[in-house]
Amino acid sequence: NAKGEGSLFSIELLDSSGFDVKCTFFKEAVDKFYSFLEEGSVYTFSGGRLKVANIQYNKCKSQFEITFDQNSEIHLDKTGGPEITESYEFMKIAGLEGVDPNSYVDILAVVKHVEEPSTIVSKKSGKELIKCEMILEDDSAAEVKLTVWGDAAQTAQQKFANAPIVAFKRARVSDYGGRTLSGQSFNVNPNIPQANGLRQWWSVNGNKTQTRSLSSAMGGNRGPDPFPQRKDVSSIKGEGLGHGEKPDWLTFKATITFLKKEKQGDEGAWYTACARSEDPCRNMFKATQTSDGNWHCDKCQQTYETCVRRYIFSGTVADDTCTSWVSVFNEQAEALFNGEPTAKADYLYEQLINGDGRDLYDSTFMKATYTDWIIKCKVKQEMVGDEQRIKTSVVSVAPIDYVVESRNLLTSLCAQ
Repeated sequence: NAKGEGSLFSIELLDSSGFDVKCTFFKEAVDKFYSFLEEGSVYTFSGGRLKVANIQYNKCKSQFEITFDQNSEIHLDKTGGPEITESYEFMKIAGLEGVDPNSYVDILAVVKHVEEPSTIVSKKSGKELIKCEMILEDDSAAEVKLTVWGDAAQTAQQKFANAPIVAFKRARVSDYGGRTLSGQSFNVNPNIPQANGLRQWWSVNGNKTQTRSLSSAMGGNRGPDPFPQRKDVSSIKGEGLGHGEKPDWLTFKATITFLKKEKQGDEGAWYTACARSEDPCRNMFKATQTSDGNWHCDKCQQTYETCVRRYIFSGTVADDTCTSWVSVFNEQAEALFNGEPTAKADYLYEQLINGDGRDLYDSTFMKATYTDWIIKCKVKQEMVGDEQRIKTSVVSVAPIDYVVESRNLLTSLCAQ
């Protein structure tokens, strides 16, 4: 920052009163205490400086926070000290609809499903982050998605296996995709009375009750939703998706029945994008050819000798309920074309202008038709001219693993 470079880390302390307090270590104190402190161990602390908590960054119960420096004294209490139990103020999942976004809540729930960890790139830092989404359910007949990050995400499938009861402390509430949660502080199978009651309820009713999901399918990792959250193609119109202020998301299994490979006045089903692969363009924003044959991007205000062609076309998908038009973009199109190098837009364009690529172009689209996929879509209203229309865009496609699909179908049938 403006004061120069340095290091810091923060911890949260809990004592027998049930109150927790945030503590921060700077510079030399980081070197001295970071590797010494272990989560779950009991210590005695002295020599810290007390100040009023900044509630914007401090969600502990204490109205104060403590700063420790290299002169502070911290000792491990090998006797274990008095019994210290985390205190919670649990709320039911069904009550999250009435909670304001960016609030923090304690949740006690069954982890009924854990997805594969995935990575995203932070828009703020540009760094790659690891995340893992899971579905929580409790006895309020509701379920919600919660995301953990970093090391917790990498080990989530092991930690949350076999539908454990988990207490999440200060999970952050978001309104992205309905109601969703993000949490890093948790206790798996806590020894508290509320957990015992929920465990008994789950043993009798688990996977047998009808639940209402507070989380629509999100754009998070752009992967398909779990089998229990799948819908059918007719849900787009039947549930009136896309008519709200924010987009809706859904996942369904469907067949590609048509891909529109021709564009009027163009050689193929693509657009010309900026050649800049870094921010802010990332080969996504449109580039226009100039009179001297170069390519100009309005986003970065730069001109390049070349451009990158990216797919953009429409098509139809169908299941046993109905057919719907969808929009397909570059990454999803390449997945439909099985990721073959000869199916990339730039390669097909080169073949077309050389005069011997028409058969390859047509066959690339033909091979993708009448194939089955697990498809995730975003549905939202858009203005087309003076008319407002509902647009369904494909955000991810995944090939069907028929072994997993059969297992999911059997599980669903047995639960009925």
